[in-house]
Amino acid sequence: MTELFVLDIDGCISHPFVTPHWESISKIREYNIKSQADSTIPKLSICTGRPYPYTEAVAQWLDIQLPVAFESGGGIYFTALQKVEFLPAYFESQQAVEEMKVWANAFSTKYYPETLIEFTKKTDIGFINTDEDAVQDIYERCKEKVANDYDIFEVHRTEISVNVILKGCNKAAGISRLAQLNDISLDKVAYIGDSTGDISALKIVNRPFCPSNAHAAVKAISKVMDAPRSEGVLQAYEKLIAENRG
Repeated sequence: MTELFVLDIDGCISHPFVTPHWESISKIREYNIKSQADSTIPKLSICTGRPYPYTEAVAQWLDIQLPVAFESGGGIYFTALQKVEFLPAYFESQQAVEEMKVWANAFSTKYYPETLIEFTKKTDIGFINTDEDAVQDIYERCKEKVANDYDIFEVHRTEISVNVILKGCNKAAGISRLAQLNDISLDKVAYIGDSTGDISALKIVNRPFCPSNAHAAVKAISKVMDAPRSEGVLQAYEKLIAENRG
């Protein structure tokens, strides 16, 4: 029995810089609303690398009433209480995070001034750039910096972003905290993700899923859906509901 279905945002619920597929999102929202009265429908939550404001907005799209994780799991937003908390690992390594932010700003200003730094984030450092060659170079430079100076971080990339994440604030940590807050064991949790930053979470849940647009390394450890992004999320959700109903 799956009681909680946790969703990634970019590459799953939506695609950066593109209007979402509202038909599938509306259907996902409809199922989530019905989950309040029907225990065979898993309730929804989110675990995303996006910062708090965007995560809150997507939670509103889907009418999510449970806590959601943002900044790759480093922060938790309590939707019903309008409250935010950050994982202990952030406070233990806050100085290192601030030092990495200083380095990231100096690096991007010098080499990639068109890059957007996700300045609202507290627990990790995010770079946004639509040039995939630039993203690859930023990724390699960040990995080198982390390997030489800050082994408490891990580095991930998507087509348009690079994220430098505290190991203690990755998506596995976020999923674990969500399960704890909802008093649900991880063997009753499903997760859907598409990028290498999702792998830590996919490895600890009972039901790992990915949409058809996922990275090859994600597909290797997940149940792959036929459709991309939110249409794939909807397929996974309906599969979980059907399994719960036996």
